[in-house]
Amino acid sequence: MRRTLRQEGLVDQHRLERLRVAVVDEGVGGSELGAAIGQLAGQLGISPPMEYTNNRLTYDFLICLGDSCVPLTDTPYTRVQILDNGVRITSDVNSRSGSPSVLQEPGLCTVAAALAWQEVLRRTGVALPVEVPKKYITVNIRMDPSTLEYGKEPESALRLVGPDGEAIPFRSSPRDDGAGHTVLSARIDEGTELADSVLGSIKLESSETDQSEPPAEIELMIPRCEGDVTGSVTVAGVGGLGSWAMHTVAMGIANSGGDGFGLKVHLVDPDTEIEVHNLNRQILYKSDDLGMPKAEVSARRICGILPKAEVRAYVDALGLPHLDGLLNQDNIVQNEVKEEDIDFLEGFSDSVGFSTDFLDALNSADAILSGVDNLRSRSVLSAISSHLGIPMINAGARGFIGSFDVFLGNQTCMICRYGTRAVSQHKPMSCQEDGEVPFSSIVTSTALFGALEGLALISALSSDGPPLSDWPSQIIWSGWSNSFDCHADHSFGPFKQAFLAKGTHSEHLANLLFDAEVSV
Repeated sequence: MRRTLRQEGLVDQHRLERLRVAVVDEGVGGSELGAAIGQLAGQLGISPPMEYTNNRLTYDFLICLGDSCVPLTDTPYTRVQILDNGVRITSDVNSRSGSPSVLQEPGLCTVAAALAWQEVLRRTGVALPVEVPKKYITVNIRMDPSTLEYGKEPESALRLVGPDGEAIPFRSSPRDDGAGHTVLSARIDEGTELADSVLGSIKLESSETDQSEPPAEIELMIPRCEGDVTGSVTVAGVGGLGSWAMHTVAMGIANSGGDGFGLKVHLVDPDTEIEVHNLNRQILYKSDDLGMPKAEVSARRICGILPKAEVRAYVDALGLPHLDGLLNQDNIVQNEVKEEDIDFLEGFSDSVGFSTDFLDALNSADAILSGVDNLRSRSVLSAISSHLGIPMINAGARGFIGSFDVFLGNQTCMICRYGTRAVSQHKPMSCQEDGEVPFSSIVTSTALFGALEGLALISALSSDGPPLSDWPSQIIWSGWSNSFDCHADHSFGPFKQAFLAKGTHSEHLANLLFDAEVSV
């Protein structure tokens, strides 16, 4: 699988590819987990871990599955276990696995596999000490332009050619030291043979002498869920988070023997083309899907797993016009909105129109799942869910950090929890350099939080499951330490009292969202 630049902004890919990681699997509670670990290895751009054998081979790290015994070795290791209602990452040799519900098992395996690989990245020194959103090399050539033909500029008289024979763009600037020389400067981005040959031999590391990371000890618990999954959900964004969420839902239902009967899924995403850089962290897409709309391909994938599910794809952006339509259904008037008011998912949709059948789908939804890439878009979804009185399942992940939220009807909202920046931050966060706010992205974070969203959606739609109020209201993760911080109170929000004085959650959200002059 082709690697992307943004993954290398978090790890030393060259060192990662050379790691000797082995899985210890004695067949005691680890088969599904082993498959998930192998799957994430492929999306990290490396081969699946080898099977541990006690034949004096040297390993860099061991992943011990389920209740498999830890070998007598000095090799660093972690034990990865699926519990009755959660996952455990531990160095405790006496810990024991549980028996998860078949409905939750695929999602829990994804969560555990992501945490296991995060242990590998941080404890082998493969993870970079800081996030590096972009790497490139700069070539400077100092020249004497006096030998050029009179009147000729370096840009027109000279070519800079790489080892592959391709011309490299450059710019020239005169030196001000009196020598009359000119410097030709060229920037060569990572991903090219020339830049990679240089950058691959350079390592960024901490200046601290002791760089060893302590083992993570994690128990992430969620309510156990069983029963049929039925009802209607609107999924806004099927990129990194949304694709893993729907993969978790579809595989969970199939694993429990279901075929999707009674489930309605409305997928909304404006991306008209799946691109190569999507493939390393968005589970629903393959190389054969390049150039095709995300919503349509993801709908086809879900139907392939759940043939009886009703899945609709909308290649469009879900944003303020839809909120306006819901608020004024008797007299639908499309507000004139600025470009920044339109929902950015992982791209931009020129169309801000909508169909009444989609408004009907929103009105009949039992939950909204957010896979969008900026706070303002999430606030639009929060306003819609508050207006409809249905839960919104939200997550965000960038680099080695991530957060997960459950918003229950009118208990709280994006603004009450995150402040007015939740309606003013509209620039799309992108793992590509041409995004307005570029950042590094890796599958450990997107798989982890997408799977949590999917597991929460299973609870929201399960006929025999616990209510979402039993879930943590917020989960925050730091991949640098591989640790969680969970919040239980679903009504919490540091800014809640100030905004409730201005109306219900849907009212103060809508007022701020439609206000052209947002006060921060």
